[in-house]
Amino acid sequence: MPRIRTLVLALCFIALLAPTAQADDVVLASGAGYKKMVNALNAAYKQQTGHAVSLIYGNMARVTTLARESGEVGLVLGDEAFLDKAGLPIEKKLELGRGKLVLAFAKSSKFSRVEDLDDPQAGRIALPDTKKAIYGKAAREYLLTSGRLPGIQPRLVEVATIPQVFSYLNTNEVDMGFLNLTHALNVQEHIGEFVVIDESGYSPIRIIVGVLDTCSNRQQADEFLSFLQTPEAKAIIKKHGL
Repeated sequence: MPRIRTLVLALCFIALLAPTAQADDVVLASGAGYKKMVNALNAAYKQQTGHAVSLIYGNMARVTTLARESGEVGLVLGDEAFLDKAGLPIEKKLELGRGKLVLAFAKSSKFSRVEDLDDPQAGRIALPDTKKAIYGKAAREYLLTSGRLPGIQPRLVEVATIPQVFSYLNTNEVDMGFLNLTHALNVQEHIGEFVVIDESGYSPIRIIVGVLDTCSNRQQADEFLSFLQTPEAKAIIKKHGL
């Protein structure tokens, strides 16, 4: 069984690698929600240095599994709390920025303000899994600290992931829903207004890049981390909602 699992992971890993990957490139595994940002960073890094990082994307459970078991991943990108809980052998961390919770509205919705959460005429409100999803936990914490729970509970629609919240908004099945700013920017043409929630209402969400102690190309990993601290990289990161 372990050999079969290892083979399956290896095949998945090969299939997910960027087509331009070179055998000696450091491999970065990232949560899929940050794909546009990471692609933009990698393009800028290649233009500046002539090198590129090999990229794989997936949900965070897949990312951490590949990072732990493939033996090929050198860098991981995602929520610090999730990565710490996964027990990955991270030797060095760089915080890219803070994830931001937003309240987004369906295009058909007549609502556009955070205060509309309290309007009895407002319909259903979607949010990600409040026990497993980072931004679902943040949304629940915000609703608690703002005093809206438990009163608002009957109107909440809890789904598994951020993309599912967006799907409900896009099909006008809910009036509003909680997303993260990065995803809201990615899909803004398909939703109505969105409002960034005051960060004092929920625990900080730190998005990091971590270097695994199993990284086989430490020189390039360090070079990429240095690039991420340049003004050009910081501008890209900010543009994508961190």
